[in-house]
Amino acid sequence: GCVMVMATAIDSLEVAFAKEVLSLSDSEYSFLVSIAGAGIVMGAIINAMIATKSSTSLLIGLGSLFVSVGYIVYAFSTIFFMAAIGFFILSFSLAFANTGFHTFYQNNIPVDVMGRVGSIYGLMEAVLIILATTIAGVAAQLISIQYVVIAGTFVMLLISTTLFIFNSQPSKAKLYSPPL
Repeated sequence: GCVMVMATAIDSLEVAFAKEVLSLSDSEYSFLVSIAGAGIVMGAIINAMIATKSSTSLLIGLGSLFVSVGYIVYAFSTIFFMAAIGFFILSFSLAFANTGFHTFYQNNIPVDVMGRVGSIYGLMEAVLIILATTIAGVAAQLISIQYVVIAGTFVMLLISTTLFIFNSQPSKAKLYSPPL
């Protein structure tokens, strides 16, 4: 949802941030992306082992929160190693957040309208991504790419913290229970 909208907007500045702020070469940036790939694979493997033992709300809440933490580590990076840690954390956590979201979607949207709901959701998300990416791009031109990335990651952290708190409320537990 909104966390992924912000992630996409920040990702649109990723190459410029890596080159201008971190002064990475093409090969260093490629290696950074490979580290993110390794994070996704490791997250998926561990997720496959524990997903049935984890609650959907925990997967969404903590997954989103740690995606944001990974982006913050990346945003404040000054060297390759810090950026690599941030990339690994965010991509590792993405496996959990995505599993939680898709499980929630499958458990709560009736099969006969799933396609329509998914299409409307996808359209709304795409519009928000275009808006957020445009705002981030213009702001990066006017201010500084590093400040825009940092601000974007804090917005993402605020959204994911709110999501985590909302998901943790006992009154919301029935939303995350599989249908009988």
